[in-house]
Amino acid sequence: MTGERSDTLADDLKALLVGARGKTPAPDSLKTIGSWERIAAEGTTLADNPWLVLLIKLVVRDVAVPDNQSDAKVAALRSIIDAVSATRSPAIFADSLGILLTSPTALSMIGAALTRSLEGIVDALHELTDKTPQATLRAADALDALTRLTVSGVARPFGLLARLDRFNAPVPKPLATAIIRAISTAVDYWPHAEELVEVVHCVAGMKPSSGTPWPGADPNDVASDAAWILAGIELVRALRSPSLTTMADCLHESARYLNLAADSYDREDADILLQVVNILRGFIRESGAEPNVDSLSMTQLEAQSLDDLAQRIRQLNLASAGLNHWYSDSKRSALLAWQRLADDLGRMRVEFARSSFYKAEVVVDNLLQIYTGSRSIAVARLSTDSEALLDFIQPVIESGFARTAGLMSNLEDHVHALQERADALDEPPERLSEQLRVAHNVLNAARVHALRGAEPEKEDGGAVRVPLPPPLNQLLPPGPETEELRRVSGEALAVLAKAIDDANTGRHSLNLVEAQVWSKIRAALGSSQDYQGRAASAVDVLLRLMIRFVTTRTNAQSDLYSYLFDPAANEDAIHRDLYNYLASSELGSITEFEVQHVGGGRVDLRLKFDGFAIHVEMKTDSTKVPLADKTAYLKQAAAYQGTDIRVGFLVALRHKAFDSSGPVPHLSALIDHTTFDIEGDPVPRHIITVQVPGSRTKPSRMK
Repeated sequence: MTGERSDTLADDLKALLVGARGKTPAPDSLKTIGSWERIAAEGTTLADNPWLVLLIKLVVRDVAVPDNQSDAKVAALRSIIDAVSATRSPAIFADSLGILLTSPTALSMIGAALTRSLEGIVDALHELTDKTPQATLRAADALDALTRLTVSGVARPFGLLARLDRFNAPVPKPLATAIIRAISTAVDYWPHAEELVEVVHCVAGMKPSSGTPWPGADPNDVASDAAWILAGIELVRALRSPSLTTMADCLHESARYLNLAADSYDREDADILLQVVNILRGFIRESGAEPNVDSLSMTQLEAQSLDDLAQRIRQLNLASAGLNHWYSDSKRSALLAWQRLADDLGRMRVEFARSSFYKAEVVVDNLLQIYTGSRSIAVARLSTDSEALLDFIQPVIESGFARTAGLMSNLEDHVHALQERADALDEPPERLSEQLRVAHNVLNAARVHALRGAEPEKEDGGAVRVPLPPPLNQLLPPGPETEELRRVSGEALAVLAKAIDDANTGRHSLNLVEAQVWSKIRAALGSSQDYQGRAASAVDVLLRLMIRFVTTRTNAQSDLYSYLFDPAANEDAIHRDLYNYLASSELGSITEFEVQHVGGGRVDLRLKFDGFAIHVEMKTDSTKVPLADKTAYLKQAAAYQGTDIRVGFLVALRHKAFDSSGPVPHLSALIDHTTFDIEGDPVPRHIITVQVPGSRTKPSRMK
């Protein structure tokens, strides 16, 4: 371009592309078509104009440059959102959304505005008297985008779930596909979304609906995808199940839907996954008896069957099977997972020589990989994380039976290793013999409890039973057996618990130092009466996230989290950063910001679980006093525990506690545990203290 501007923004964009001669426009291209103020003023004129897509590409490229955000750019982006919202062309609308959703920087600036726009488009479709194919397709793309924004933490899940619940009848194929895809994604992240399974049944015509079918709706168009998604929902329910019996029931339902997809709709991928599910079902066919090596005597595990399964996986045509996922490599990821599973099953004939269902945890892990691979979506995220979906789903799944299976597998491996050490010695030392005896006792008791799927026994006469040290308390709830074990084998139990904890830590992808901090804090929490059962599992998940939060912020450069390098940064900066971090985690749907009427005040963050809550108090501190000695802070954190579990977090941005001109302290010095006594209350409060160094100096500027 010569620098002369046309009368319209569209003409200038066209001239810009022509001048680039087929190449990507130069980094300063936007300057040649005018200021950000011009885009803000004229952006809406590009509604339904193909040049809107080019403008969005240039804008998101420009705002991604560090320190290149400003109020003018926010106004320009809002104008672009208005243009996209007014666009009636499904192709231009979808292309524009696709670019915005892949720009974390743009979403951090206008994510809320984009969410409101998409919600309006979905809601407006219900009110249209003439639901044209174009309007329906546009609403389907809006629902897809809204789902991705919700998963990323930009939008709140309750709004999405409420909108999905409004669909009570068959709808045209594009919208039906978006609905069932959104529901399958919601179930991945929020277990309570399982109630929306009825919507899938209605949309796909599997059950009578309470509403009137929409014009152009044919349930058969999405019946295949619905069967596949319902099978996946039952599969993840199986992995979340608290007992072996419930797990078997869910796997039965998953197999039923896979049979439907394979037989009625000739889905090769469903038939392959059905074989895998049936293998696991074979291990737990008799839920009342302990499975043993005889469980391997099934045709699916014969060498020829495994070879055939591997061959089918290799030959599966990616273009003709499966859903049209947002993430183009998802089906390839699933195929790789299936191939790894087939290889593992070939080795299992040796692994299962030791009697135990729990080595099937190898199958559980591979099923998780298949599940995440075959149902992956490209999530619009505010930070890049290639394993985001796995990070979200796995902790939720591990709160159920799959987690017990993993712990049991680690315990069994440890017992086997101790036995090998003892067998190699003519006369094992007394300490080794004691550890082996205790490990056998715990393993046998845990097997009985897990296979029975029993609830914790009721306490007699109000007596308080002390649980086993974590993570053994997740295998055996307090009862007569645990009382006896603690009475005669306290030291050996502590050694055993640490060994299993070390093995289990690796499942959460913590590095060596993070794992040490995690184990240290959890050991300190062992004396808390409230740190057991579901509460202990919830605290563990939040503790792991807090450790990773401190790690990522400690390692980040100033262009990513500038407030950590700003001596004037206040509490609001870290408060919002931690909230956004937790809102984008597996705890996103239960993370609440500044909740009033808690302990007589307003708590900064509350994570509301089923039946209890964990409270997080946040501070900005400019003193050198150790956080454990900040009595006022501890009192405030303890106050929020008055009517809830007596475990909480105190998080502080420390401006002067450390040398701001030098390196930050080691991670192990930043996260600690303390107790706080309340007069008149015999039970102390437990507080996990988290320090985030502030007023930092870039390493290159340290002197």
